[in-house]
Amino acid sequence: MHRITRRHVIATIAGTGTAVLCPALLNAQQTLDWGGASTEEPIGHDRLITAEAGPVSVDVTDLAPGEVAVVARPTDDPEYSATGNTQYIAIHHRTDAQVSFGEANDRPGSVHDPRYFVVNLVCTHRGKAIGITGNPDAPFACTDRRGRHSSDYNASGLGVAGASDGEYLSIPDYALIASGGQVVLELA
Repeated sequence: MHRITRRHVIATIAGTGTAVLCPALLNAQQTLDWGGASTEEPIGHDRLITAEAGPVSVDVTDLAPGEVAVVARPTDDPEYSATGNTQYIAIHHRTDAQVSFGEANDRPGSVHDPRYFVVNLVCTHRGKAIGITGNPDAPFACTDRRGRHSSDYNASGLGVAGASDGEYLSIPDYALIASGGQVVLELA
């Protein structure tokens, strides 16, 4: 079954020159179909960085606005049992619009630099992996798209749809160091 998304409607209408827009479709949540992707690993990221357990430094200088790098490292924390005992951490270089949104909506103390959002990619509902959607309004979503799962999260990590509506994604222990044109993520 093909579902019509807001992006599809806008692109179709823009291509035909039609000026009539349906508010219900424009405000609808993006429908994701990741075609049976694994719920143990995030998908949709621009770069995957594999690291050993423990402290790690990651240079994210080349990450362009809107792009997401994911650090994968082993852990024995039971919170990550649904992701194969791998902690996935996203570094999202926010667009200007997402920076503005974040300045108004980020939880106090959760963001060290408004240009970058760092978050654990584990769904608050059942611990499945979080994927990157490409939707600037809800850039994160649970990879489990079945039934009542389907959690979507905004650029501040707040659940805006699905089973995790109203819950925030967890934030890892980190520091972001910007110096001399270089940006380095330090994970504890």
